[in-house]
Amino acid sequence: MSTRAKPPFIPAEALAKKARLQSTLRVMEERGPSREPACLQALRALMAAPSSPDPEATLEAIRTNHLLEEAGELLRGLRREGGNPAWVDALVSRLAPLAAKAQQQRSARWQLDTRRVLIRFCYAKEDGALGFDDGDLHVIFLQAFRLEGLRLLLDLGKRPRPLLSVGLPLPVGVGGRAESMDVVLRQDPPEDPEDLMARLNHRLPDGVRIHQWQALPGYASPVGDLALQSHWRWEVPAEDRTLAMGKIASFLEASRWPWDRGPSFQEEAVDLRQVLSELRWEDSVLCFSTRMEGHPAVNPLKMLGAILGMEAPRIQGLVRTAVDLKPDPRLGQAERFQPKLKNMYEDAVLLEGASNITLVDEDDDEPIHLG
Repeated sequence: MSTRAKPPFIPAEALAKKARLQSTLRVMEERGPSREPACLQALRALMAAPSSPDPEATLEAIRTNHLLEEAGELLRGLRREGGNPAWVDALVSRLAPLAAKAQQQRSARWQLDTRRVLIRFCYAKEDGALGFDDGDLHVIFLQAFRLEGLRLLLDLGKRPRPLLSVGLPLPVGVGGRAESMDVVLRQDPPEDPEDLMARLNHRLPDGVRIHQWQALPGYASPVGDLALQSHWRWEVPAEDRTLAMGKIASFLEASRWPWDRGPSFQEEAVDLRQVLSELRWEDSVLCFSTRMEGHPAVNPLKMLGAILGMEAPRIQGLVRTAVDLKPDPRLGQAERFQPKLKNMYEDAVLLEGASNITLVDEDDDEPIHLG
């Protein structure tokens, strides 16, 4: 009797979703030459080679360009696609300690790194992009930034990941005109934001377009901490309008509308009268708002379905048109977050009796002398 483990069952829907995403990423690559650093492109080519080529020149270029951590993460992601698993594992083993050392050095300089820049970009998700979820969009934007040569900073986790974070969740099938993500770049790009957005939009799939690019201090609060209200618009199909109008009228007349989200949620029923507001009709369009404080991840399709007595997948064409944000309290408290060279100098005087200290950044040609 065979004891060999059966391969995991993967639903056909999940396989189709993965195939669609992979197809989208390939199309993005075909829309123009890659601006990714040449040494990382060479590493990709080595991974795809049928033989075991000599990687020394590529590894030296990776060290010279301070891309050891990026190369290590790239290898981990591509190792299953390598033509020679033994050679790939050997290369991963060689890069791992170098990448670990690079991360230690970066961690030590993290608070003093004034070159990194936080960008909050707003984008629209419409039409052909409605089938993408947040995870898909995360991968798509990473691909666009990589192909356009915009180098993302990595986090300080055990397996460093590019610092690209989704703003507010948006379900599959729901559009958005004011969606946002935060990305941390190694340094401020020299190009004008309009030119950068044009380049990225050329890469992005149909239905995804960046329309705002804002540089913020690295200590800015994430959008999820600032969101107050989301505003929605739903073009109600003709066959559902009579039902929808009657249900909305009943909802507005009720003082409470408890919604039990099911056994997987431990909290008490949500009172949708406290979450949904400003419901009004504009001809055949239903407009409403949802309170985000305390409910940032509640699916708007399910909330609307709970009011109308409809299954969420039946609601097609819902769009988030805007998000209200409160002022970011951190932006007015720069002194709490910004590193100060003055404080470093004062500490050096106290601890070393006014002796000089020298900080050397391996990415710069000249050290910074304090004291």
